[in-house]
Amino acid sequence: MKKMVSIALSLFLLGGISAMAEGELHMTGLPQNINGEWVYEADIPNGDYSVTVTTGGDTQTDANIYINGGERVRKYTLEAGKTQENEQRVVITDGKLEVKILGENPQVSGIEINEIPAREEKGQKPTIYIAGDSTAQTYNYKNVFPQTGWGQVFSEYFTDDVIIENRAMGGRSSKSYNNDGRLDKILTEMKPGDYLFIQFGINDGAENKPERYISVEDYKELIAQKYIGQTLKHGGIPVLMTPTASSHWDDWAKSFLISRSDYADPTRELAKETGVKFIDINSIMTSEWNSMEKQDVLSGYFICEPLESKAYPTGTDDHTHLKAKGARAIAKMIVDKIPEAVPELAQYIKPQESFSDIENHWANADITSLCGNGVVSGDGEGHFMPDKSVTRAEFLKMAMEASDIVPHAYRENEALGVSNDEWYCYYVQGAADKGLIPYQMLDGSDGKTEEVKVLSEATEDKEEQTATVYTYGDSTKFVDREITREEMAAVMMNCLSYALKNSDTPIDISTIGIDTAFSDTDFDGAYLNAVTAAHSYGLINGVTNTEFMPKKSLTRAESAAIVCRMMNMLKAE
Repeated sequence: MKKMVSIALSLFLLGGISAMAEGELHMTGLPQNINGEWVYEADIPNGDYSVTVTTGGDTQTDANIYINGGERVRKYTLEAGKTQENEQRVVITDGKLEVKILGENPQVSGIEINEIPAREEKGQKPTIYIAGDSTAQTYNYKNVFPQTGWGQVFSEYFTDDVIIENRAMGGRSSKSYNNDGRLDKILTEMKPGDYLFIQFGINDGAENKPERYISVEDYKELIAQKYIGQTLKHGGIPVLMTPTASSHWDDWAKSFLISRSDYADPTRELAKETGVKFIDINSIMTSEWNSMEKQDVLSGYFICEPLESKAYPTGTDDHTHLKAKGARAIAKMIVDKIPEAVPELAQYIKPQESFSDIENHWANADITSLCGNGVVSGDGEGHFMPDKSVTRAEFLKMAMEASDIVPHAYRENEALGVSNDEWYCYYVQGAADKGLIPYQMLDGSDGKTEEVKVLSEATEDKEEQTATVYTYGDSTKFVDREITREEMAAVMMNCLSYALKNSDTPIDISTIGIDTAFSDTDFDGAYLNAVTAAHSYGLINGVTNTEFMPKKSLTRAESAAIVCRMMNMLKAE
């Protein structure tokens, strides 16, 4: 391979740094073949750099790239004639740079190193970076619904005057996150006054995975010197956190167990030793969980019934990872601790949502209660719009959440004509699987049929796994139109019946008489039993003392009142 070294690099290697032109350091070169490995080494001043490795040639390229011992670019292949530039950010702390390009045929055509100038001015808005693992990661629901990280929803609790950059990544420990170059990327972007929330400890003790494992002593040293020390040197503000708690229940003690102590305790020690800003979310969570009902806690973890999870259709029993409910609960706990732990960030916390248009409204208490539980929200500008009509999708979501009925991962062509780009697709899929949607609400459907869906084939070790689902015939579509009051009653009673089917007092609306207390004559016969049942249980009222007005659209205020009654009824059970 022809050796190509620029004048600047030659001067540098000869110790002629002072002879270089003023300005940021710029170097180019090629690695040397040392015992079958292509290696580039240089003494280089401490600082922030962009290192670009270009590969490709006339034949197929096979390569992966390491920088200062960490695998930055995993093994990749390029077709003959193709080239690829791999740019990585690197923070030099010991005056050394080592680039290794491994592979059967790496074909390195150039290495370019450019110094990144120091950021001396604060950004227009402060940025909160999050460095962590899968419990904080942002997930793509199209691939892994319903898994959610607390960092994914963190921005919901802040105003637009602060920027949230969630850089958490699943499967990472403090060691592998650093070796991947993820920390260096944050540090080379960080401006003075930015924040770095640091949370590891779940993957760090994995002795069977050497790329992750780091001893407690080395963990403390790495966090102190690199995560905290370099953040401070870059003008940032580190905020150390313990790992999130698991949800393992002790039947004898009737409480959730203390968890993650192997790295949570050293993190607490490190916070005391360094005096860094600190949020002990592990202890906060454990205390909070033990003040709640067991099932309310478990429903926030990634414990999935069959078909609920995109990645695990046969179900999961995961007491580490989270669904949106659990992620929001944890994010809220962190935010609640900020005024004490990081007081300068308190000014960016959103105030509790309140609505100027429900003062003295008859449904004020119900709306406020549901808003506090996260079941409903306003327009983001202080309005709830209580008299606005509710769509079928909106009420379905509210009724399912009130009944603790989980949505399901979207399956192509099985969600009643709903696309995966529509926010309500998961609720429609779950409701369709459980037969909660009256087929009369669907265009072109002539009924619903109970079917058995195969989730996994039988093997020598286990039997075939199946789930019972409903299908709704051909040409069906769940239209996002306004829901009528009689449709609301049918959806509500289906949800309640499903939620209470295993209780001591299940609801069976088929036993309710069809005589109603209302004088209306325009009821759809398919919904009449549901209206009668809902009224007999005190869940709905008429628009007047004698009229139900079944074809009238349901308002947001009426929905809030009805959903609150559903929740109270279920709590009583």
